[in-house]
Amino acid sequence: MPVAPVKSSQRPKLMIRRGRKVTEGVEVQAVFADIRSGQLKPKHEFSTDGVNWRRLDSHPQLARVFATVPEPEKKKKGPLIFLLLVIVAVVAAGLYFHPYLAFYNVQTAVDSRDVQKLSEWVDYSGLQQNVKDQLDVQWNEISASQINETPYAKMAIPAGRVQVDKMIGALVTPEAVMGFAKGKTSLIDSWQNGSPKTPAVEGEDPFAGLGFNMESVNKVMDSVNGVLSQGELHYSGLNSFVATIKADSGESFDFMYERDGVGWKLSGITLPAEPVRSSIDKIAQSVLKDAKAKARRAVKKGKKGKATTKSKVLKGKTSKKKPPQVAKLTNEKKAYMANLQIRNLVVGKGKKYRFGSPNPGLFATLSNKGNRTLNQVEITIYFYNRKGAIVSEKKLYPVSVSKYRPGRDNDPLKPQKAKKIGYLVKEFAPPSWAGKVQMRVTDITFKN
Repeated sequence: MPVAPVKSSQRPKLMIRRGRKVTEGVEVQAVFADIRSGQLKPKHEFSTDGVNWRRLDSHPQLARVFATVPEPEKKKKGPLIFLLLVIVAVVAAGLYFHPYLAFYNVQTAVDSRDVQKLSEWVDYSGLQQNVKDQLDVQWNEISASQINETPYAKMAIPAGRVQVDKMIGALVTPEAVMGFAKGKTSLIDSWQNGSPKTPAVEGEDPFAGLGFNMESVNKVMDSVNGVLSQGELHYSGLNSFVATIKADSGESFDFMYERDGVGWKLSGITLPAEPVRSSIDKIAQSVLKDAKAKARRAVKKGKKGKATTKSKVLKGKTSKKKPPQVAKLTNEKKAYMANLQIRNLVVGKGKKYRFGSPNPGLFATLSNKGNRTLNQVEITIYFYNRKGAIVSEKKLYPVSVSKYRPGRDNDPLKPQKAKKIGYLVKEFAPPSWAGKVQMRVTDITFKN
């Protein structure tokens, strides 16, 4: 079963009572802000346990805050007041869901290595597509210049595509996001070692022992300013926001936030181009080297086979050769599998036939970008433990044309078509599974 992440220390919160209305979990800094904005009055009450209540102005520090609030000017009631209230409400909502808040929460989750909190502010599906687009551009350029014109392209290109997809999966993890947020470019080049790991950041909770005094307020503001100073923040559009974080190599990461309903989420990270290009170049050289070695072994094996056959014929014996179509079909499959894409892979919860309680499941989209129809597609799901090691794998068939298999899964996957797939993994996920998976196409059958 997945191991629950360690939660960060809880900040002190209060209960506020306004007449019969009680609001729980109010942060201290919010009380100061609400007093200055006029939302809280001296007669309103606060409590730490829900049993003992005191007027806000009975606390010396809060009384001084009330004393600094200017008396509101009396104005005529009417449309103007209503308009001002609407403007204040809109501004308050805009400030509450400001992208600075999203950046602050991501960075504090990184500082405390709180994976659960980080996941609340990261759109991993969008982030995976963003990273894939960047790596695909580099792979297409490098493969075109180094592999496409060689006689080994049919073997090297699919192998390289598999490696690039593995690199994408390794760079879209909570550990990788935490490393990038700290400016670590070395994680890009070390993706082959499994999920990148970053050391825990140790430090005391800046909100520990917070009380009603100016020293506490200054402590909160210093902490907020310290977090926001970790990046250069600016809007890049009405619904987009960019935080530029300096990398340890002198380059930078651009963390891109997009509006998500009334809030904001991290949906993309622009990786430094040079480390990415260097890693892709190593992949291209590696698969090309392997393809050349396999070609040489095939030639040697062919010569040896011919010599053996000739010797047997001279002795009056016959031997059955392996049909050449098998080897050709294997290469044909490998080449065509580069046209199959598994996108938007997420771990969530679902119900079988829409009944029962939700259970852990995997959901993705399988796309056929080629020009041939497939009667069968075999996928393999790899389950990882907390250390990033594969602990189990499961083969499934989202496409399998058969008269014994009625339903949508019996339909072939046509060219330029996509199919949404989903599986509940409760029955075959191992106990040591930590919630991370990879899904790969491992075999196909063409329509005759």
